[in-house]
Amino acid sequence: MPQLRSSVYCALLVTLPALPTVVEAFSTLDGSATSSGKTNKKQRAATMAVAAAGFSSLHYDSRSGSSASSPFRGSLSSRQQQRNDDFTLRMRSEYQEDYESDNTDEDTTTTSSHHSSETQARRQFLSTMLAASAAAVVQSPLPQAANAYEQAYPIELTATPYGMPENSSNSLSKLQQERLSNKKAKVEETRRELANDPLGMTQIFESPRAFGLTVGGSTMWGLAVWLWLGSRSNPLVTPVANVLYDEKEEQWLKDRNLGYFADLPFSLIIILSAIFCLFGVVLDRAAYFLAEGDAAVSLQLAGVSVIGGAVWEVGRLAAKEKAPTREEYERDVMLYKEFDDFATKRLIVGNGSCHRSDVISAFRRYNPKYRVADSEQYPLADIEIERILRKWNRQFGSRSEMSSAGFFSGISVDGAADAFAPGR
Repeated sequence: MPQLRSSVYCALLVTLPALPTVVEAFSTLDGSATSSGKTNKKQRAATMAVAAAGFSSLHYDSRSGSSASSPFRGSLSSRQQQRNDDFTLRMRSEYQEDYESDNTDEDTTTTSSHHSSETQARRQFLSTMLAASAAAVVQSPLPQAANAYEQAYPIELTATPYGMPENSSNSLSKLQQERLSNKKAKVEETRRELANDPLGMTQIFESPRAFGLTVGGSTMWGLAVWLWLGSRSNPLVTPVANVLYDEKEEQWLKDRNLGYFADLPFSLIIILSAIFCLFGVVLDRAAYFLAEGDAAVSLQLAGVSVIGGAVWEVGRLAAKEKAPTREEYERDVMLYKEFDDFATKRLIVGNGSCHRSDVISAFRRYNPKYRVADSEQYPLADIEIERILRKWNRQFGSRSEMSSAGFFSGISVDGAADAFAPGR
């Protein structure tokens, strides 16, 4: 009988490692396991309690059996029993402490679970908002990229099955031939249209919008040619004026023939406008043919040409490439003679240097009528005197250019000959 009991206790000790799993299963069924920490503590306490009970019974049985078989081992058995009792008491005290701590952890777990539920709710709300925003962004239409070339491809780039006819949908060569034939047909249609109606007058009733583009393109092309050729100074003005007017009766035509610029009469401007409109029609029809019958392209090219011609005309005016009028030419000649007389008496060539402001001030003192720059009777700006000075220096002076600071080297102002010079 003691041997059987010892065997049972030994089996119990063998199954001790699996005891926490059994306790956890029962705790789950009872609903008492609320967290992983609390479950581990209960498992450990239960294991300790079972182990204490098993060791107590086992040593009790072994004590009884040993005392019955050997009466001389009483003192040794008593000491061993005392150690076993101490072990049992420690196991029970640890079990009591774990049980009390479990009760305390239940309250803490309840509070922490409340806070964690609120945190989880906020996280769930933020996740929902983020998902809704992402879905809205994905579903919103994105701008399509512009394609410079037509994206038309055959359905398959494989060989055409036997017995199936080739067409533009399954053959690259057929697709190229179809595009080429369409382009040739468009060009031929445009050529026939220009041959039957060179000015595009039939578009008035058939397509008013196309006719408006044609008129606008012709006008813009004519204006572009007018600006590129020099506007009122273009080379066609004088020949046309000599054909239509008499030089002996028209002073402006006489000035034009002598190389001066002169204002044109209104009648001649109307005639020149008609001539340049004809030039514009020719250029518009040429651009219309090159654009394969697209009048909008011709109008756009004409607008760009007008902008270029206007810039070119402004540049000619700024560079003073336009021919002067008779009055301007005579005034320039008179100013140059007066400056040459001043330079002969007041400028010294080959010695020293001077600033442009010194020469301008000396010239105004030498010619009292130019003393005031904005005089109503004899207006003369400083820039005009500087231009005459540069021209005179290249021909008769030191032949050096003015520095960036405004100094001329090799010439100087003779202050001794200037009675009205400052400081005298």
